[in-house]
Amino acid sequence: MQANFAKRGGVVVVELTGRLSFENSEPFRRTCLERLVREKVVFDLSHLNFVGSLGLKDFVETLDVMARQSGAGVKFCGVSSEFRRLFEATSLRGLEIFDSTEKAIQSFARPTP
Repeated sequence: MQANFAKRGGVVVVELTGRLSFENSEPFRRTCLERLVREKVVFDLSHLNFVGSLGLKDFVETLDVMARQSGAGVKFCGVSSEFRRLFEATSLRGLEIFDSTEKAIQSFARPTP
């Protein structure tokens, strides 16, 4: 798995590509929890491949921690049906998922009720 970072309108867009693996789960977790937890973040999963369980547990745990600890907010886009089912089966049920990166970024500008 590779992560490409881009800052767009005060939001960090993290485009994840490739396959999840156990080997890249720790660097991903460290980057998220050290550098991104204070940022508004959109994870774009449209180019990430679902390849069984190896690496999934750590990936899901990292996203869960990010969602709970982020003061600024974490949103998702490009979430395949496989990842949606995975999120629904875990503690990630209540995530904000959008159809596009642009819609996810725009959602940060909406006033909170």
